[in-house]
Amino acid sequence: MLVGRPDEPATGRSPRARGPLHWALLAAAGLALGLTLWGVLRETTPVESFVTVTAVGCSGRAHASGFAVADDLVVTAAHPVAGRRQVAVTDTGGRSRNGFVVALDPVLDVAAVRVPGLSAEPVTLAAGDDASLAPAGGSGVVAAMAAGGEFTRKPVEVMRRVRVNIEDVYRTERVSRRGLELSFDGGYGDSGAAVLDADGTVVGMVFATSRFREEVGYAVRAVEVRDLLSQVAELPQRSACP
Repeated sequence: MLVGRPDEPATGRSPRARGPLHWALLAAAGLALGLTLWGVLRETTPVESFVTVTAVGCSGRAHASGFAVADDLVVTAAHPVAGRRQVAVTDTGGRSRNGFVVALDPVLDVAAVRVPGLSAEPVTLAAGDDASLAPAGGSGVVAAMAAGGEFTRKPVEVMRRVRVNIEDVYRTERVSRRGLELSFDGGYGDSGAAVLDADGTVVGMVFATSRFREEVGYAVRAVEVRDLLSQVAELPQRSACP
């Protein structure tokens, strides 16, 4: 005589036998769990230090590079964000968040953008004003973001320390800006890019490329960036367009 196993149902049907609806429900539950985990991973994946800054307003859209100096604070050039009504910061993973300008120095052409929830890995900023921090002939990279969001490391050489006579961001007065003259293959969107030395320390921030000399650009030094950051609470957003 055949005797059924104690855990078998009274009908004698194996518990492994399941209908199409059962498997469909399991598949749906698995998909929902997978999407939930993917969302968690996207939110908890550390954001790298370098970002794309896109600003809308002033009769157009401006694109710039930027770098995190705190988990929710990004430094970029002032001229792309001055007066813009919308500022978005996109990390190298393609995630975009809204930000707002918390400090802008029109003489230095440096701005700070607060980005709630960014959770970025801050860079290391060079400290002090010693010429040895970015000596003539020193090499490194410009950490730039292309318009499509691609992160590029452009080889750079420091040519010399300079004082640039230039108009301020709002083109209201001539100013004298301390900086670095660089040799690198610059282009649109490089404004706001970090200049890194061989050790990966930020020694400057690109604010312009030369119109008359090929592969020549200019950067403010890290000491100027530090000066702006020390005034984040005092330097408000400027509403005028350049």
